Amino acid sequence: PGSTTTRPRPDWEDRAYCVCMGPRLAVSPQQLRVLVPPLVATSYKGSSGKVGVVGGCFEYTGAPFYAALTALKLGADLSHVFCDEAAAVPIKSYSPELIVHGCLRGAPEVDLAEVARQADEVSKWFPALTALVVGPGLGRDATMQAVAALLLERAVRASLPCVIDADGLRCVLERPSLVRGARWAVLTPNKPEYGRLAGALSGDAALDPADGDRALLAVAESFRDEGGAGPAIVQKGATDLLCDGTQLLECAEPGCLKRCGGQGDVLAGSIATLLGWAKAAERSGRLPAGGAPPPPLAFFPGWPL
Repeated sequence: PGSTTTRPRPDWEDRAYCVCMGPRLAVSPQQLRVLVPPLVATSYKGSSGKVGVVGGCFEYTGAPFYAALTALKLGADLSHVFCDEAAAVPIKSYSPELIVHGCLRGAPEVDLAEVARQADEVSKWFPALTALVVGPGLGRDATMQAVAALLLERAVRASLPCVIDADGLRCVLERPSLVRGARWAVLTPNKPEYGRLAGALSGDAALDPADGDRALLAVAESFRDEGGAGPAIVQKGATDLLCDGTQLLECAEPGCLKRCGGQGDVLAGSIATLLGWAKAAERSGRLPAGGAPPPPLAFFPGWPL
């Protein structure tokens, strides 16, 4: 910190992997390339991914836009935004490329029947999606939070790859069971959000969230089920860390020193697209035997992007 020395940027072969604990997990450029859906004569609209973003309220319309548009810019074919009706027109006006559904309606008093109805309006699209982002611009309205929690529960049950970001993390903080054992879920907290997760979920009251690897491993382990499956957690910082409870990876690729609003939404859209690609690659048998697990393969290229 404070040094004016410029660190040379390593090439992809040097920075394609870095593991901080356990057996060294090599993530080569060749492995990353197989994630990208092949462009062939039989390709159709949607074969390169269809990402949904749940979020967007009257105050916050930019966050879901950034996440959804990033998915398209990375290579997904379609992006849906499921937002509060008050946010739909502004988001539609940002880009004609997004499919915007103003099907959510916030209310301070939670009506369970209304929550289920709104969730149905979103989850009916799950069979047409390859990944879901929950949280950008969601806000803290009680009804919107309840709808997001129900959608997370349904998405995990359907094994739909999910990225949980921003206000979507409040659902996990209040109900950790929503994502316990969810192999295809990724949590992307910022520094304050990670601190709240670490303090509440590590099971160690004396554990300092700043205690790096130990804290992150404890938080990730708290989400694992009896079979050892669980979501991955991305801890953002000067060096980004990712842990799924069994492996701890780092990405030291230099990032932008300016930390402004929207960067986390871009990351969430990137990871969601790549996570959907990873699941498709696993299903089609494109992944090499004995290589890195599909979720870490998806997370890693999302960081430098």
